[in-house]
Amino acid sequence: MATATTPKIRPALSLWLQFRKIPKQATLIWLAVGLFACSSTNPSGSGSQKKLRVSVGEIKEISMPSRGDGTSELIGTSDNQEVVEVSRQQLAPAVDTLKRDDTRPTVFQIKGITAGTANVVFATKPLNQTGNGQTIRTYIVQVTAK
Repeated sequence: MATATTPKIRPALSLWLQFRKIPKQATLIWLAVGLFACSSTNPSGSGSQKKLRVSVGEIKEISMPSRGDGTSELIGTSDNQEVVEVSRQQLAPAVDTLKRDDTRPTVFQIKGITAGTANVVFATKPLNQTGNGQTIRTYIVQVTAK
């Protein structure tokens, strides 16, 4: 029975012996490259990713939870505004428009403009600050012709 397993063990043993000849630094470099490659498809801090399909001219509403503390704002942006337009739902203002402790969700509208694909990123950032903020959720939006 030893002869039946020998052919399977030899290639693995031979491969292991060849692997041992590679310097440890090269192994660490390959490991780092592999980890970087995996993380670049969904970078840390990118939030959850979802797929969304809309037709040209169709509007879908996306509800995002609000922190309600008044220290930050939710923003929604499209990486290709020729394909997808992102805007906040326009509601009648409340009686006290300066009140900043609203815990209701923020509703965004995603409108398909032309056929194609775009990434829509929802992020939170401190009030009156520049920059992209911290990503909460990303939608991969595919717009199809009717």
